[in-house]
Amino acid sequence: MKHKHYLPGSFVDSSDKHILLVGVGGTGSQILTDLARMNQTLIQIGHRGFSVDVVDPDVVSETNVGRQLYSMSDVGHYKSPVLTTRLNMFFGTAWRAYVQTIKRQTSLPASKYILIITAVDNVAARLVVADKIEAAGIPYWLDTGNMAKTGNVILGSAKHLFSRQPWKKCVERLPNAVELYGDVLKSAANEAIQPPSCSMEASLLKQDLFINKAVSTFAMQILWNCFSRGYIEQHGAFINLDTMTVRPLDVDPDKWKAMGWQQQKVRRKKYN
Repeated sequence: MKHKHYLPGSFVDSSDKHILLVGVGGTGSQILTDLARMNQTLIQIGHRGFSVDVVDPDVVSETNVGRQLYSMSDVGHYKSPVLTTRLNMFFGTAWRAYVQTIKRQTSLPASKYILIITAVDNVAARLVVADKIEAAGIPYWLDTGNMAKTGNVILGSAKHLFSRQPWKKCVERLPNAVELYGDVLKSAANEAIQPPSCSMEASLLKQDLFINKAVSTFAMQILWNCFSRGYIEQHGAFINLDTMTVRPLDVDPDKWKAMGWQQQKVRRKKYN
C-alpha cells in the first residue's frame, strides 16, 4: 500500500483559495495558462476554484516569442500584466499581476496564500522565496526548474507546518525542494548567472522547445490531484526529454531518507 498525503480542507472545501505564482517566463507562462484551465474546470464540476496573484519584473523580448506564450505585439511590455490580463479576459477571472521581484525585504501575508509556485531561472531568487514561505508559514510550495532537456517538480510543505492525516500510512509533511536539494541549490546560487540569450538559436541551446511545457504539465497534474482528489501519492517528478522518461517522486519516507532527508521529531506540531 502506497503512502499518501492528504491536503488540508482549504484545498477541497468552499473557502477562498489564493495562489501566488512567481515567474511567468518559459515555464511560468505555461503554468499560468494551465492554472486558468484548471480553475475553470474545477468550477464546472462544483468546486469554488481559486484566485492567482502573479509576480514577475521582466518585459517580453523577441526571443521569448514562440518559446514562451507571448506574441510579437507583446514585445517591450511587462510579462505579468500582459498574460494575466489576456487570461482574465478569456476566462472571466480577476487575477492580479505585479511587476516586481520578491526580495529579502519583501513581506508575504501569513494567512492569504495556501500555495506558492516558483517558476524562476535564478537559484538565488528561489532561495529567497523559500525563506519567505517559511517566515510566513505558507502551507505549500510547488517548485519547478529545468535545464536544457531535463526538468523537475517538487511539492513540499513549509518547514514547521504539518497537515493532519486520517490514518497511519499517511504522511503529515512533505519535504520541499530546499530540504531535498538544499546543498545543490546553495552551491548553484554562488555560480555566475548566465546573461539572457540574444537570439532564438542561443536560447534553444539552453532550453529545449518543449521542456517548459513538460515541466508545467507534471506540476499541474500534481496540483490537479490535490484539488480534485484531496490527496496525493506522488509529490514530484523528474523529466528527461532526451530519454523520454519521467521518474516520479513518491510520498515515501524511506525514499526521502535515501535522498538524505528525514523528518526530525518535533515536540509541538503546528497544523495547517
